[in-house]
Amino acid sequence: MGELTFKGLKVDELDLSNNIEGQGNLDISQRASFNVKYTEDNLHCKANLVIDMMEKNDPMKFNFKISVTAFLDCEPGMDKKEIHVKAYNEVYPHARALISTFLVNAGLPPITIPKVNMNEQNIKINEEDKGSSGITS
Repeated sequence: MGELTFKGLKVDELDLSNNIEGQGNLDISQRASFNVKYTEDNLHCKANLVIDMMEKNDPMKFNFKISVTAFLDCEPGMDKKEIHVKAYNEVYPHARALISTFLVNAGLPPITIPKVNMNEQNIKINEEDKGSSGITS
């Protein structure tokens, strides 16, 4: 078991369509994807989390998408599936806070995204693409 060192986070994409008029309830569906790409020496990685939310019955009424990338250092010899899970656990709280803050500042109620528990058995390692790994929910 190794440790990751969080080096920073950047927002790659932020998109909101808010055509809600008045008050009402939203029935929101959510999709998420999470991928990790490694340097050739496997000592650094960047983890990308994309969250896409929309009104189930009328996506043009409300649609929100955010893509964030975190930069992390890895201890030598760490297993890529372990890195994937730890990177997700590092990135998720930052993305959750960004989403809630942005939506509140846009005049919407805070929407809390549910955390998906990572199961190492569902992580796919692609050794041909500099060892990227990914999962989509």
